[in-house]
Amino acid sequence: MAQGFLFSSGSSGRELERTGRDYFDDLAMRSFFQDFQKDKTGNNIIINCKMHDIVHDFAQFLTRNECLVLENVEGGTQVVPSENTRHMNLLLPKGNADFGPFSIWQAEQLRSCFCSRNEIPLDLFIRLKRVRLLSLHACRLKDIPKEIGNLIHLRYLDVSSNTQIKELPETIYDLHYLQTLNVQLCTSLGGLPAQGIHKLINLRHLLNSEASVRSFRLPQGFEKLTNLRTLSEFNSSASGNNLGLLKGFNQLGGSLFIRLCSDFDELEAKEADLASKKSIQTLRLEVGAARTETIEAIQPHSNLPILVFWGGKHLPKWISTLTNLRKLTVNGLMPKRSKATDYWLPLAKLPLLEDLDVIGCGIERVGHEFLVWEDISEEQAINVTTSILPCLQELHLNECSELRSLPHRLLNKATSLRHLTVHNCGFLQSRYNEETGADRIQLSHIPRVEFSSRKSIFSNGGLFLRSR
Repeated sequence: MAQGFLFSSGSSGRELERTGRDYFDDLAMRSFFQDFQKDKTGNNIIINCKMHDIVHDFAQFLTRNECLVLENVEGGTQVVPSENTRHMNLLLPKGNADFGPFSIWQAEQLRSCFCSRNEIPLDLFIRLKRVRLLSLHACRLKDIPKEIGNLIHLRYLDVSSNTQIKELPETIYDLHYLQTLNVQLCTSLGGLPAQGIHKLINLRHLLNSEASVRSFRLPQGFEKLTNLRTLSEFNSSASGNNLGLLKGFNQLGGSLFIRLCSDFDELEAKEADLASKKSIQTLRLEVGAARTETIEAIQPHSNLPILVFWGGKHLPKWISTLTNLRKLTVNGLMPKRSKATDYWLPLAKLPLLEDLDVIGCGIERVGHEFLVWEDISEEQAINVTTSILPCLQELHLNECSELRSLPHRLLNKATSLRHLTVHNCGFLQSRYNEETGADRIQLSHIPRVEFSSRKSIFSNGGLFLRSR
């Protein structure tokens, strides 16, 4: 996309990413690529792959005059860029501020430049005005020179993993064609410059996860960037980050992480209008001490496939409306003991759920209230033919120290369950012990069962013990 090889089929430009995916899928189907690595969120998105050896060699042959890897090889003959060089990877030893006998200034026609060094000379931002992609990933930079505004054709800028950068120059807003800005893991970066963001009218992807840890500020005028397709993280506790900023971003897709602030009210949450952002595939919601009304008002679209829910005292009612939910992670839920049974999710209303993870939750049991079978006993439930969670394949319980029993009713009725893992849930360790546990037989129908603690792990999918 940064090189201009993708074209939109519609007036809105929305089809660029889809066109790129179609190209990739077509090449993958023809075995150009192999050894695919997918993300761990459950989105089934390919994040890394390898090119077939024969294809790689042929591609190198075709681009031998256009692509160059520049290294400082002691005692060797240096290969210098030519006027035909279009894509260059600059690899120099850390701390080496000298380019040696070669000069990149002969490559003013560069379209892509990948740097791996501590110091970036200003000439890089003065001469390479035709560059479309610039990667300064993990270069240990302390700042970005204001001269970066000279790279007026830049489409893709990656300054990720530079943990000492505290601010970006305002001249970054002179990059009117910029489509992707990656500031992930810039943990000292407090936010984007205060003035001028409205000029980035072509920005489609802002990758800002784990930037400034918990206080990444979005400047005034950010709401005008309605072409935005990706916003990795929105921290409502940062100064000036009102949830209403999200209102116009209905083309957001991929993964969105929202941290809620206790100060925000129901009206602000409704203004975000998450229900209209139907391309979001993964919603990670950290509610902290947010009020119940605020959490209920931030309801996502009903076809959301993946939800990660952090904190709070109970789950929101709208979870039962997510009928397309495939993966649910509940982390750090701490219900009031007297009302815990009122707050647990009616899992029976999630017919497509395949993976359920419960982590660090202060619950003592998961029983009939979990499955909204309030009117029948455990014994009566055996004769009920209803299938509960018919698609559930994996159930993971982790660090639930108060949990005293497993949901036998759920385990018996979830006919697709193939994998159960229980980690550091002390009361369950002895109750379901492979040799002495009285209730171990309740799990005999599950092909793979694993119990683990800091000391050992045992499984019935091939019995084994392992020290940790």
